[in-house]
Amino acid sequence: MEKKSGDFLLIVRYIIYFAVIGSIVVLNKLDNNNIKSLIVFLLLYIINTQIRIYFFTDKTYAIITSLIVEIGIISLLYYNFGGFTFVYYFVAIIDASLMLNRKYSYIITSILYLAIIFQSMTPLYKNLQEFPIANIIFNTVIVMGFGGLGRFIAEEKARKQEAQLLYDKIRVSEQELKDAYDRLEEYSNTVEELSVLRERDRISREIHDTVGHTLSTLNIQIQALPFLVKSDKDKAIEMLNDMYTYSKNGLEDVRRAVRELSPISFENNNSIFVLKELVNNFQKNTGIKVEFNTSKSEYIFTSDQNLSVYRIIQEALNNSLRHGKATVIEINLHFTEKEVGLNIKDNGEGVENLTPDFGLRGMQDRVNNLGGKIEFFSEKNSGFEINIIFPKKKKIL
Repeated sequence: MEKKSGDFLLIVRYIIYFAVIGSIVVLNKLDNNNIKSLIVFLLLYIINTQIRIYFFTDKTYAIITSLIVEIGIISLLYYNFGGFTFVYYFVAIIDASLMLNRKYSYIITSILYLAIIFQSMTPLYKNLQEFPIANIIFNTVIVMGFGGLGRFIAEEKARKQEAQLLYDKIRVSEQELKDAYDRLEEYSNTVEELSVLRERDRISREIHDTVGHTLSTLNIQIQALPFLVKSDKDKAIEMLNDMYTYSKNGLEDVRRAVRELSPISFENNNSIFVLKELVNNFQKNTGIKVEFNTSKSEYIFTSDQNLSVYRIIQEALNNSLRHGKATVIEINLHFTEKEVGLNIKDNGEGVENLTPDFGLRGMQDRVNNLGGKIEFFSEKNSGFEINIIFPKKKKIL
């Protein structure tokens, strides 16, 4: 569109050149000497206008200088060869309107207008001398009309360029957003993969340290059992009972590990609903009373937060059952503007000297990965309490 507009203005320019030449030829009788001088002045006029449009496009002061020079060339042409004043100034008026900013455009157009008025007040032709005021009015209309048209075209062009620039910026911003989204999605996938790997590593270590220990103990006792039966049957029966307890605990450890390895689907369920389902199933299977409280304001966990909170509550419930011998467990999950708080406490036996085992260390790892803090509180016969705080969105470095 811009190219078509440029081509149209170029055609108008050449038409004006022919109009200038035509007005001089029609209104004057030229001899050989006059023709030579006319050709020189016309060449100066045309060369000046062409240099301005092709070489001074973005050079304000060069354009202004060229337009002032053009007033001088036009004056020489007009007073030596005649012609119509307004025709001479068409190109200058259009260029001043299109090539200069609003401030300089108005200043130079005013200067051009004064030059036209001055020449209109001293017309060369007898017919025009009888109507100087009409001549001035006519030239004023020409200047204002074409000057205004030129400014309108210039400002429309500027608006289109601004709109195009804004569109290009929006496209760049859109691409940057898309790239950022792709990077974030890639980061999210990486975090999920790391979470799965950490989970597998933790469970494998726990199986090794719990089930492996149980099986090793059973293996030693089984080897000792034939000798003990011959020497002390009561001791052998006691050992069998211990073996039964060990095997039962080992089986429970295996079942718990299998449950933790089972995939948890949060896709179609609300996170709170899945946690409540975990608590309800635990109550049904164990008979332990669990109070699960959440704040009124809700928050949608990220996939990593979903898995971590689920596993932490799952581990805490199992610990209260196995180690604390608790009958009541209270879970409080609340959300502030920037943080998530999780508090879990039971009425179990508690411990006097707390040393985090693999399960508690696993909780610490999960909370650290969420960028949060975890604290354990316990005293003998005073139950066990876990307090966790982590940010809603982990800061990405």
